[in-house]
Amino acid sequence: MSEPYYKQHWIEIDPERHAAYDQILAYHPAMEPILRPLELRAGLNVLDVGSGPGHTTLELARRVGPSGKVTGVDINAEFVARASARAHEQKANVEFVHSAFPPLPFPDRSFERVFCKNVLEYVDSAPATVAEMARVAADGGIVVAIDSDWDMLALDLGPESSEQIERVLAAAKSIAIKEPKIGRRLYGIFRAAGLADVSVEIMAGADTVGRSLPMLKSSLSRYARDSGRVSSAEVERWLGAIDQAVSSGRFFFALPQFVVRGIKP
Repeated sequence: MSEPYYKQHWIEIDPERHAAYDQILAYHPAMEPILRPLELRAGLNVLDVGSGPGHTTLELARRVGPSGKVTGVDINAEFVARASARAHEQKANVEFVHSAFPPLPFPDRSFERVFCKNVLEYVDSAPATVAEMARVAADGGIVVAIDSDWDMLALDLGPESSEQIERVLAAAKSIAIKEPKIGRRLYGIFRAAGLADVSVEIMAGADTVGRSLPMLKSSLSRYARDSGRVSSAEVERWLGAIDQAVSSGRFFFALPQFVVRGIKP
């Protein structure tokens, strides 16, 4: 592995995981509260940092209309190719760029809005990436980042599974996430990047029906196995406990999302 796991598992993605990410990273109207701080309107030039399969990027493009433009940048070449094909099919004014970051491959003050969702937990340096987001934002532009705080994750499958949950989640986080506490750190990182009027909202809807299963089953279970800290058999038992909790109505999952917004002075 040429890069740390937290980075490499986004550079190289197996074909079956692309299908899972299309589901996990799909745009849904429930995401409206995290897009609202961008104050999108027709004609804006927008950057989506870590655009992934491009579903949310295309929603940003819909909101800025044909007079605006959205650019997505991502470390995974297949994401960029698939997202570019979707943009072409939809005749959207979107360009997808394949690049690692930081630094971002754009000139200073290029974008009136800069958006980054669930990416900063994986980058080599969250402060350096936010500083780059501030650099490429136009004067008066809005920068918004959304990220999890993995140490606040709550998963309950019943008391008999509590220790197993802790072991599996700790194993997954140990290799797959560079900065598990990024959510709580974003306010200070935004301030250090020179952004003004920094505000924070914390959103933590409860999943009691299994909406988070694709993420738990396709991502976290894989990370736990790859860590070598728990056996495949234990991961399978954990997945079985999840299915049992969903079917019995005992499943509970919550992962707070920190929505942080700043203004480029």
